[in-house]
Amino acid sequence: MQIPLQIALFATVTFASAFLIFLVQPLVGKHILPWFGGVPAIWSVCLCFYQLALFAGYGYAHWLASRVRLSRHLLIHALLFMGALAELPVLPSASWKVSGDVNLRAHILAMLAANVGLPFVMLAATGPLMQAWYARSFPARSPYVLYAVSNAGSLLALLAFPFAIEPNLPLSQVSRVWTWAFAGCGLAVLLCAWLASRGERLAVSAAREPAARAAAARVSAPSSARPGTADALLWIALPACAVVLFMSVTNQLCLDAASIPFLWVVPLAIYLLTFILSFASRSLYRRSVFALPAVLTVCALLALRLATGGTLSMWNAGVSIVTLLGAYSVVLFLNCMLLHGELYRLRPAPAHLTGYYLCIAGGGSLGGIFVGIVAPQVFSAYHELPLSWAASWTLFAVACLRDPGPLLRSRMARRAVAGVAAMSMLLLLGLFVGRPTAVGDAKVIHQKRTFFNVLRVIERNPGKARTHHMRLTSGTTAHGAQSLAPALRRVPIMYFGAASGIGLVMSAMPNQPIYVGITGLGVGSLAAYGREGDRFRYYEIDPDVVRIARDEGYFSYLADSLAELEFILGDARLSLELELERDGPQNFDILILDAFRSDAIPVHLITSEAFDLYLKHLKPGGVLVVHASSVNFDLSPLFFRQAHERGIPAIAISNGMIPRYFQYSTEWVVMSSNAAYLERFEPLSAKIREKMKLRPQQLQISHPDPDVVQSAPLWTDDYSDLFSVLHPVAFRDLW
Repeated sequence: MQIPLQIALFATVTFASAFLIFLVQPLVGKHILPWFGGVPAIWSVCLCFYQLALFAGYGYAHWLASRVRLSRHLLIHALLFMGALAELPVLPSASWKVSGDVNLRAHILAMLAANVGLPFVMLAATGPLMQAWYARSFPARSPYVLYAVSNAGSLLALLAFPFAIEPNLPLSQVSRVWTWAFAGCGLAVLLCAWLASRGERLAVSAAREPAARAAAARVSAPSSARPGTADALLWIALPACAVVLFMSVTNQLCLDAASIPFLWVVPLAIYLLTFILSFASRSLYRRSVFALPAVLTVCALLALRLATGGTLSMWNAGVSIVTLLGAYSVVLFLNCMLLHGELYRLRPAPAHLTGYYLCIAGGGSLGGIFVGIVAPQVFSAYHELPLSWAASWTLFAVACLRDPGPLLRSRMARRAVAGVAAMSMLLLLGLFVGRPTAVGDAKVIHQKRTFFNVLRVIERNPGKARTHHMRLTSGTTAHGAQSLAPALRRVPIMYFGAASGIGLVMSAMPNQPIYVGITGLGVGSLAAYGREGDRFRYYEIDPDVVRIARDEGYFSYLADSLAELEFILGDARLSLELELERDGPQNFDILILDAFRSDAIPVHLITSEAFDLYLKHLKPGGVLVVHASSVNFDLSPLFFRQAHERGIPAIAISNGMIPRYFQYSTEWVVMSSNAAYLERFEPLSAKIREKMKLRPQQLQISHPDPDVVQSAPLWTDDYSDLFSVLHPVAFRDLW
């Protein structure tokens, strides 16, 4: 094969393997998301596994390149490739769904290892192996350009998934295409191994020529000396910090909005972009260009934290997720450019290339383990982000002292850099890591980080009798509250007041006892509507929520309720599926969907298969009520489309803020095959408005627009795209 064609083949295979690696990550993550409650921690655990698998792949590549004769590479790689093919397809089967009390993190890691492990390791090894083979075949050419090619393939895959693949193709079809592409890529890798072993003799002979030796010497810059321990430690620490940084930003965004592939891939794409820019050319990274903006942007977010009482929440800051995404993206880009730029400045000669990449992968693994496994066990809140900021500036200072460059030749300049890094670290640790106990008139009296989120019980306005209340927050989202004023303790407030959609549904209950199913417990506000003889069955995934609402004495809705209460622990959909299979339909009079994660109901709870399940559990003429309130997503058309597909009448009930009754703005969609039941809500809403002295816009009944319903997507377990229903209000801060 001619040299230009062989180089093109090496580049193409490097690009393809990286593309497949970063396509399979959101693909598998989205597939398993419904099985574990649709929470951000799932993606963190997945990233932890992928970083470990990447390290294993780089370790295998390092061993093969440094310990095994090139002539044997083809045989060893072919055997492992056949083993990887036997492990396909990569999408785990339904047998991996959670049942019973298990360690969710360990379960996810085991599932990924069994289904994705070996194919991922083989693809991860491709990049460094291709560069090692390239360096042996073409000693006069720099192999580092292939690293930029690899990251370009990764970046394209990440951008393609949310914008091109997810909106247009079901997961099962993407999985089949991925399997065939993996097989083709593997065969191409074997061809490259054969060409490398065949061409090694020619490369050795050519390297003896004086011109070739001079070119090879230039490629070996910056130094052909064996790297020291300090270099190796920085090769590990810099990428570890970058991984912690981008994973922490991802967690923050998912906590504010929803755990969706779009919000997974944007931080990861920015992280990869900084790799591409740093490794593509030494001229693209300048300390003087990136250091000051990185510090200033983080300071801006610190100011936002102070202005909003201790959080970086879009709710407190009054900005949309689009604006917050932009702010975090800028901070992530600038800080990762510092880390990856310094990492490139410390690169070794090509002779030490695989060891260098092994250290980078090892650092990424440590960062993934820290965020995915260690931090949830040792922190009561999400402290990884400020820690990563402090660590990034500290490492930047260390790298500057290690390799000063022209701007830091003087001792005073180096001391200034070290001093700024130390002060910044102390400031960040002081602002973030200290557990908040009071924010204005709010006092945090209980805080715990679980697999699902950070739960806080907050006492607000203790000195004001009428507005004194307790609130439960999960991350940045309020999950219910209870007034501590004696006259209002048994009155539902926030999203569940009498002038809300669910309040009207409860007011329209028949006089006889009813059976109500509720997905999502919160503080148990809906139990206040329970009457003697009623039966309320709660489905709650987080056992700590049950303890807080029922057992800890913070809230009394459940204790005060006249209804018979039942609690089913686990994901609501999986529990309902198991009950249907084991016991048959529950025959609910009313089934209420209120299991919010961040700013939206988890996608797996609002697909066609999920709605079919809910309707099977309703008695004839029963009522399905879905909480559609969301700052960033327009969810009502999705629910109307599901009702339309089944020929079931539906209405939306929305209310504005009603401060004197402690009610938030909400929107609920009510559907029932009993059309006469839905007709009651117009006169009922008029009666409520008159009784509570509300303006018409404070409580409204609306019917679905046929055009809007027809244009709304029909989500299934195999197809959904939350980004496509991003509410226009999410863009309001852009103009």
